[in-house]
Amino acid sequence: MSDINLANRKLSQNLVGLFAFGLVAQHGNFTGAADALGLTQSALSQRVKGLELELGVTLFKREHRGVSLTNEGLRLLNVVGPAMKQIGGSVNALLERKSRPRVRISADFAFSTFWLLPRLSHLRAELGDEIEIQILASQVPPDDRDDCDITIHVAPLKSMSDGDILLLEEQVAAVCSPGFLAESGDLSSAEQLLDAQLLSLSRPPSAHWQTWQGWFTRLGITGNRSSNYISFNNYDMVTQAAIAGDGVALGWLGLIDGLLQSGSLVQVTDDIVSSDAGYVMSRNNSNSLQGPERVFDWIANQANNV
Repeated sequence: MSDINLANRKLSQNLVGLFAFGLVAQHGNFTGAADALGLTQSALSQRVKGLELELGVTLFKREHRGVSLTNEGLRLLNVVGPAMKQIGGSVNALLERKSRPRVRISADFAFSTFWLLPRLSHLRAELGDEIEIQILASQVPPDDRDDCDITIHVAPLKSMSDGDILLLEEQVAAVCSPGFLAESGDLSSAEQLLDAQLLSLSRPPSAHWQTWQGWFTRLGITGNRSSNYISFNNYDMVTQAAIAGDGVALGWLGLIDGLLQSGSLVQVTDDIVSSDAGYVMSRNNSNSLQGPERVFDWIANQANNV
C-alpha cells in the first residue's frame, strides 16, 4: 500500500510536468508547446527538466532546431500520449457543454421516430441555437441514466416517481395496410387474427411494451396461431413492413396517428387494448441547468395539447 501511495503522490506532483512533456513531444520543440500552454519557453523548459530529475531519466535530446525523444521518452510518451488525448477530449466536451448547453434525450425507437422527430423543428424554433439537442434512440432505457438529461420509455405506471410525467397511456390496436386488409378477406374479429400474418416487435426481457401474446390475452383470446410471426428489433421496420402489406402489426395510438390519418395504415378491428403501462418521461435532476428543464416542460406541454 505504501508503494501505491508513493506512486500516487509522485503522479500528483508531476501531472503538470507530464502534460508539458506531452506537448513538447507533440510539437517537437519548446516554442510551440510554450505558446500552447501560455508559458514562457524558459518556464516550460524548467518543468520538463524537473520531471526528468524526478524520474531520473533524460526524456529529450536537445538539438539545434528542436528536440527528439530518447528511448525513455518514447516509452513514456506511449503511455502519456493516449491518456492526454482522452483527458483533453473529455475536458473540451465539458467546456463546450458549458458554453453551449446540451440536452440529451433517451427515448425508444418508436417514440423517437413517430413523436419526437415530427416535433423537433418546432422545438428547435422555440429554443433557437442556444441549446443543442441530442436524441439517443434505444429499445430500452440506458443502464447509466446519469448520462442523459431526459428519458422517455414505456414503463409500468406504478413505477413512476415524483416528478415523472405520463406522456401517453399505452393503447394498442391491430393495424395493416388497406391493400393487405382487402386481400385477407374477413378479419373483423380479433380472434381471426390468429390465422393472419402478424408482424412482431422483439421485446428484450427488461422492456414493458405490449406484445401480440399480451394483446390477445387482454382480449380473452387463448387460441393457437397457425403461422409464425415475422419479427423485427425496430418499430420503424415493423410499421414499414405493415405499410408495404407484409402483415398486421400492433399500432400504438398516439404514435401512429399520422399514418392512420393519411390512410397508410388502417385499424383492422375495433379492439383497443389498454395496459397499466405508458410512455413515462423522467428527468435527471442532478443537472441543474435550465436547458433540460425547458425541454422537459416543452415536451410535457406538447403531450397535454395532443
